[in-house]
Amino acid sequence: MAKRLRNQAARCAALAKQTHDEEARQRYIRLEQTYLQMALAEEQASAAKGSNPAAA
Repeated sequence: MAKRLRNQAARCAALAKQTHDEEARQRYIRLEQTYLQMALAEEQASAAKGSNPAAA
């Protein structure tokens, strides 16, 4: 799941670079940051489950 979120973030970053509309660029950048935060949270949750089998 985290990998998919990181791929979405990369896609948003690419779209932000391609657009000439500043408002759209800012939206893509915010989306990219959101996807990266979600990926990090997913990775941390997976790591927590992996280090503590009782948490699963």
